[in-house]
Amino acid sequence: MKERAEEVLVQAASEFINRESNRNSMITVTNVETRNRSKHVTVFVSVFPEKETRAACDFLNRKRNEFREYLKKHTRLHPLPIVTFLPSPVVGGVIEPPENI
Repeated sequence: MKERAEEVLVQAASEFINRESNRNSMITVTNVETRNRSKHVTVFVSVFPEKETRAACDFLNRKRNEFREYLKKHTRLHPLPIVTFLPSPVVGGVIEPPENI
């Protein structure tokens, strides 16, 4: 069940990012990690060019509420998770999460 929810989240996040991004950088969802019975989700992304990683993650975290609305309309996830976007530690290194999370 957890794997299916993660697959749905990867697909939805990819579609949302494709729709919302300005295409100045390429943003790819690399992994999704669920915690606390899927109430909290971390979406890991890789960004090219790599120097745009911080700006892309900041942008996506500002769009979190819109992403939750997207999940509500396009998936059957219940309850809707609290989402955080972070750079993929394998691809782009580690950036500390924003302080307001």
